[in-house]
Amino acid sequence: MKILNISYALPSQEVSNENLIEEIVEKNRKNLSPKELENVETQMRRFFKMSGTVTRYHRGIGERALDFAVKAGKAALKKAGVKPEEVDLLIYAGVARGWMEPATANLFQSELGLTSATCFDVMDACASWIRSLAIAKTFLAQKAYKLVMILNCEFIFREYANFDFESSDDVENAFSAFTIGEAATATLLTSNGSEDDSYFSFKTWGDKHGLCKIPLPNADDFSPNNSSDGLKPMSFFTMPGELLSFTVRKLVSHFKETQAIVSKVHDIFIGHAVSVTSTSRVVKLLGLDPSLVFETHARFGNTVAASLPLALAVAVAEGKLVRGMRVSLLMGSAGVSTAVGSFTY
Repeated sequence: MKILNISYALPSQEVSNENLIEEIVEKNRKNLSPKELENVETQMRRFFKMSGTVTRYHRGIGERALDFAVKAGKAALKKAGVKPEEVDLLIYAGVARGWMEPATANLFQSELGLTSATCFDVMDACASWIRSLAIAKTFLAQKAYKLVMILNCEFIFREYANFDFESSDDVENAFSAFTIGEAATATLLTSNGSEDDSYFSFKTWGDKHGLCKIPLPNADDFSPNNSSDGLKPMSFFTMPGELLSFTVRKLVSHFKETQAIVSKVHDIFIGHAVSVTSTSRVVKLLGLDPSLVFETHARFGNTVAASLPLALAVAVAEGKLVRGMRVSLLMGSAGVSTAVGSFTY
């Protein structure tokens, strides 16, 4: 598996923590008391300090998710010197979408002119891209396809963030949505034949699915206790303390137990940028050299399934990642799933 290019596209609006706090306060002036509003502000600032979030990018007026994914896809093709018709598989990887069916990949197969490509979606929360990378590796090794594009378009902030609080008690479960940044990425892959030394490993604890969720209107019908526990449909819900504690613990043990990863000497480590705090915790528990860890959360927030490819692309652009370097990927995702990967860039 060889990455020919990773390109990305960001919306124009750089948003600070204070921008969001001001908007939350303004939207809740009529339904919360001054004291409750003060509590909301205090909690939001405390959580932002804990997460390490500073800025993120969101769509400005008139900007559409579609346009950014097309921009990233065209940039990847151009930089790799690849014609659209040469791509024979497109995987759309991520959470954001405009409909449940058909596969969102069909839209971008058409918009990018990938006329020779079959396509499908992979949706596994923030792990969607690394899952897709492992799938692409298998297809390439089997020679089922020669040139694969993995595309994502994580523009989901205002669609799923809950700005309407009934009390300051809502802040904790709603907070994670306000760390979300928006981004599109496109990754072009081909086979490097017998020299492929990439490796991926995945684990899942499905009983923890309730710790992070965006429920559909019919969620009750898929809940074991016939109740979605009052979760608001199409609204991002998390239990951040328990989610991060459990996921960090499992990711660390997963990494340590995966000999094919531990046995390699890595030049750079890139993790899912859910928060600066969680990254620091993983780095400490694994005993990694912090200078080898490329962190992006403070700049871009949590860009969902775009976080790993965005970090890789930015690392290349800033000279932190060059050809021949060994990369380790670490992912903790809603589900709960963990993933670890290793490849030569």
